[in-house]
Amino acid sequence: MIAARRWAPAPCGVLVVGTLVGCATPAPTSTPTPVLDADTAQRQMVGVVDRVTTALGGTWQHETGPDYAEDCRLSNGEPGAQWRFLVTRGSIGDVPADVAAVTARWKGQCMSLDRWGTQDEPTITGRGGGTTRSISLSVAPDLYGVEAVSLCFPGDADAL
Repeated sequence: MIAARRWAPAPCGVLVVGTLVGCATPAPTSTPTPVLDADTAQRQMVGVVDRVTTALGGTWQHETGPDYAEDCRLSNGEPGAQWRFLVTRGSIGDVPADVAAVTARWKGQCMSLDRWGTQDEPTITGRGGGTTRSISLSVAPDLYGVEAVSLCFPGDADAL
């Protein structure tokens, strides 16, 4: 009985934190989730990349995408398609400040974050947030890269 009392407050603390930062899971509704189409998935992904690169500043070079679709699986297990988009900037800025700003931005969008690499050359990946499957900022010598993968949408990647 004592052990149960010790653990009881923990879920409440997590709920309060989630609510305070605005990332609590929404209550279920009876309205069906609209089906995402190829154009919306691409537009959302490009918008997320544009907002990050604008915040980081500088001139960004288009490397690949978002004109080539890849295969993915929809949440119901059916085959679908997704877009990939990569841009780079040939110079780096204040890496710790830029990483902190991007991390704060993505946390504010309710993304889960992974980080690897070194302090000077990190990669940060955000997942979730409702507009992309993932987005990454990677730092290499004299290079920043931002890559995003769209949400999976119904369709045949080879036909797009």
